[in-house]
Amino acid sequence: MNYRREIDGLRALAVIPVILFHAGFEIFSGGYVGVDVFFVISGYLIANIVMAEMSADRFSIVRFYERRARRILPALLLVVAACIPAAYVFLLPSDMKEFGQSLVATMTFSSNILFWSQTGYFEGAAELKPLLHTWSLAVEEQFYLFFPLFMMLTWRWGRTWLMTILVVVAIGSLALAQWGALHKPIAAFFLLPTRAWELILGVLVALYLSRPALEEASPAVRDVASLLGAGMLLYAMFGFDQRTPFPGLYALVPTVGTALIIVYCGPQTWVGKVLCSPAFVGVGLISYSAYLWHQPLFAFAKHAGLPSHHAVLYGGLSVLALILAYGSWRFVETPFRHARRITRKQIAGLSFAGCGAVAMLGAVAHASDGFVERLAPEDRYLASGSPGVYGAYVRKRFDDLQHVPFKADDQRLKILVVGDSFAKDLVNAVYESPLAAQVQISTHQITAGCGNLHLDRDFRQDITQKQVFLCDNDGWYKGKALTDLIRQSDVVWIASAWAPWEARLLKESLSNLKQEYGEKFVVFGSKNFGAIDIKRLMSIPLPDRYARHNQVSDTHRDVNRIVEDAAGTARFVNVSGLLCGPEGSCPLFLPNGRLISYDGGHLTKEGAVLLGKLLSEELPARQLVLKKGLSMPVQSGG
Repeated sequence: MNYRREIDGLRALAVIPVILFHAGFEIFSGGYVGVDVFFVISGYLIANIVMAEMSADRFSIVRFYERRARRILPALLLVVAACIPAAYVFLLPSDMKEFGQSLVATMTFSSNILFWSQTGYFEGAAELKPLLHTWSLAVEEQFYLFFPLFMMLTWRWGRTWLMTILVVVAIGSLALAQWGALHKPIAAFFLLPTRAWELILGVLVALYLSRPALEEASPAVRDVASLLGAGMLLYAMFGFDQRTPFPGLYALVPTVGTALIIVYCGPQTWVGKVLCSPAFVGVGLISYSAYLWHQPLFAFAKHAGLPSHHAVLYGGLSVLALILAYGSWRFVETPFRHARRITRKQIAGLSFAGCGAVAMLGAVAHASDGFVERLAPEDRYLASGSPGVYGAYVRKRFDDLQHVPFKADDQRLKILVVGDSFAKDLVNAVYESPLAAQVQISTHQITAGCGNLHLDRDFRQDITQKQVFLCDNDGWYKGKALTDLIRQSDVVWIASAWAPWEARLLKESLSNLKQEYGEKFVVFGSKNFGAIDIKRLMSIPLPDRYARHNQVSDTHRDVNRIVEDAAGTARFVNVSGLLCGPEGSCPLFLPNGRLISYDGGHLTKEGAVLLGKLLSEELPARQLVLKKGLSMPVQSGG
């Protein structure tokens, strides 16, 4: 295959937006589509190499994987090796334990599966994962487990059968991606079955361009088509954002745009002249290393306590990523690609030894709870608590009770709990208290940011944090399963984090609910313990640490007052007032030194026990767990 400078330029057009998107530059709100560009390019280049060797009857699967190892592993092992000491210094044991898992997953090219199981790509916790970006390498390498075998099997069947099978698989993958983007967005983003079509598109481009009788397009057509492709790329990079359903049909914009550039762009086209410029080609040559370096730099900066959003800082780190990329391309990538310098035996030894050593270290980091023994005994409890473990506790009971039918022959009070993760805290509190023996509970989730509201008009313009299709799936008090549960329940508890816009619409929502279902709704206010910085808490000596309180913010107080006004004092439970008192001074620890909240909003198990105790005293006194009587007041404020 002849070298095409414009392909390296296209790599630059892919990697720079990815880096700047992760750096927090909002103008590149769709910069994440650079990964999709890489998928198409990768499929195109690999298919060209395989087809050329098969046409010459000299394809070797051993040589195929040797080339992949030379291309991928040396720079990857370098970056991972640089991450390990940084992780030891900057990560808490809980984060170090997860980092250990990511080391194992990265070395076995399964990190996409790991990160799918842990978090969403666009969630705040994701930006703290130094190896998050290796998910795309995992997708590619998983694809290349099957691709050469597929080519060896189907090559003798001829081009028509080969393209037909690839088109059918690609359409199936795209259809699955579209369904997943609407119903299982995290899985669709990370996993091979919903990404394979993008790599296959690159393969199809290679097959199209390799046709013996391919007629050369006119210069005008090439210019227009490559301009259209570039326009599609730029539209996706600047027009898409975290709310765009992805991947799926929307992903056709950057991927088809990439395909148009590969097919029609050349050094003489307008787009080609830009992509073939020294700046674009230079960045394209180091694009793989730049991609590897940028995420660890950004993640460790945040773990080191630097601001999460600072244009100058992350702009500087982006430049540093390019500088490091040049060094690793010049002194690591390039030498290892030459078989005369590094033999097959040597690259195999490096691959097995390097990957094995890193994976083993990752396993040790996980097994040792992130090397927690390096800390003083009084700090180990704080440092070893994993947000993943805490979050699993918050979610499990509520999720298990989602739409569980009430038992008609059970005389206990039937409570339906509706809301976001704060509603999940509430369910845990009940089950950690004597109230659990008095009630049946069923649940319905309305994701935070979607609005825990029942309005007879469209309020989706207020939803700024979530993809609208995710909110549509939550139901918003619609759907037979939910409406039946509301009618069967004795009381409905509504609990949320209550965004200001959401709180302002609550009165209208409650009016609609009461009109439709009667007087059975009790509203629980939000809670906020303020910022909880584990590293900062560890720097405070005992016993001052355990005496630490945070003050409730004025904004939080104001929102709770709006919610109370909407619900009416008799039907409002001031959770913040219960936990933090009328003065809004929130304790962070119980007397035994256990955290009440692990993130400032959600409760640990010990925090749920505390809230359960307070509710078991408060709710019966106000008759809020009885079928009749909702009149006794509760303190305001907080």
